Amino acid sequence: MVLKIELDKEIEHRFREAAMKKYGYKKGSLQKATHEALSSWVMQQSTRVPKVKDPFKLVRGMLSDLKGKTTSVELQHEATKLWAKKYL
Repeated sequence: MVLKIELDKEIEHRFREAAMKKYGYKKGSLQKATHEALSSWVMQQSTRVPKVKDPFKLVRGMLSDLKGKTTSVELQHEATKLWAKKYL
């Protein structure tokens, strides 16, 4: 998979420098460092966000006052905001 990102020049410079120090000045160093950084970040996030079998049970009843007043997309956004407040 290809993932394109845009970084601040200072962050990019520091990241490249750290990657080269750890993995050497050769092909694949940035890829290894990026994989390590993203894996670490994902692991950090997964410990913060609980695993839920049925996400609808989390918001059932919480949006009842909006029934008929909003579109399904607006309800989705409201449900996301409520979930984020509760778990993040």
